[in-house]
Amino acid sequence: MLGVGKAATRMGRKALVSLPAVVLVAGTGALLPLGATVADASPMSAHVTLTVATTGSDTGNCQSKACKTLGYALTQAAPNDTILIRPGTYPESGNVNVVGPNLTGLSIRSTGSAARTVIDATGDANGILVQASGVSVTGLTVKNAQLEGILAEPPLSSWPKTATAAAANIAHVTIAGNVVVNNDRAYDFANPGDSACPSSLTDADDCGEGLHLLGVSWSKVTGNTVAHNVGGIMVTDGGFGISVGPAAHNLVAFNRISDNAFDCGITLPGHDARAVAKTGADAGQPQPSLAGVYDNQIIHNVSTGNGGAGLLDATPYPGTGAYDNTFTGNDVSGNGNAGFTLHSHAPLQDVSGIVVTGNRFGKNNLDGDPDTGVTPTTGIMLLSAFVPTSITVSNNFVFNDVNGIASNSNITVSGHNAFVDVTNPSLSYTFP
Repeated sequence: MLGVGKAATRMGRKALVSLPAVVLVAGTGALLPLGATVADASPMSAHVTLTVATTGSDTGNCQSKACKTLGYALTQAAPNDTILIRPGTYPESGNVNVVGPNLTGLSIRSTGSAARTVIDATGDANGILVQASGVSVTGLTVKNAQLEGILAEPPLSSWPKTATAAAANIAHVTIAGNVVVNNDRAYDFANPGDSACPSSLTDADDCGEGLHLLGVSWSKVTGNTVAHNVGGIMVTDGGFGISVGPAAHNLVAFNRISDNAFDCGITLPGHDARAVAKTGADAGQPQPSLAGVYDNQIIHNVSTGNGGAGLLDATPYPGTGAYDNTFTGNDVSGNGNAGFTLHSHAPLQDVSGIVVTGNRFGKNNLDGDPDTGVTPTTGIMLLSAFVPTSITVSNNFVFNDVNGIASNSNITVSGHNAFVDVTNPSLSYTFP
């Protein structure tokens, strides 16, 4: 790291030396080479506000008068602009609600409440697709998309094509105060569960769930209501057999996730097999610059009535990693699988450094856990099929369950917890 810093410093000094002398031209905001005339100046780009209203028209620049659709407004926007959406229902079509990679720093927000400002994505892949860093989406209802209601991911053209290619990533995205409901409409109940959504490039088993960060870091998902989708909120680094990039240092907080009937409430699955080295002297070691779901904070969410786990950290095949994630202060009950579930299924995975602390786990695992074979109600379910793993589980309140904490022999649990109306505070099971 010292070498990098010195190189950067040298580059910076060289750049400063090579710059021509400049002057600020009064009244223009422009910097010109010394000796240039005012005629050579062009004003600096100003950040503007665009408006969308149901009474608008998709003509002009959406500044002097409102335009009619978010999709059109996005064609008129520039980096760091703001798009204000007035109350109303906007039946967008043609998959045009894409915040392209050039629109860094764009803000999209309603002028009223989320309940009164609706993006109806019927027939579209997504309600809103974010492909740029620094973007915020605030105060909208997003519903009826074929796949995710709100999806943030790097542009497909940037995804790595080889095992050693650089990762794709966007950062500093904010998704706050939205209502994400009745999405994942492409889910086909006639297909097997692992291929129920063939139109999803990365998540054929769940259509990407309602709200999805894919290859996104240093971002915030806060204060959203996510309900009646296939699954709730997902943070991941790729798809099954598809590499994208790390999903790290994200905050998922103060969301309400409920009644997503076929998958989990909040899911942190490591899907990119480049997250952990599989060969050589470094086999089993994480490769955080390439992939992995790590150092994410899942704090003060309510997760109830979902079909899978209330909170899930999972790795399906060798090379995947979902580690150093923290789950704190969440209220979790009534889910099909355990309130918190850790599933590590294969060798050469990393799920180390997980912290589960200060949560409330009511009656969960209502449908039983087919992966572990544990069918009674369970607050916390821990499975590592091959890799010895330590996990901190402390200061949680587990109540109204048959099992408090269930784990197999590869798991070492540390911490003290409170149990009320729990038959077996600690259950050791044998992995099938």
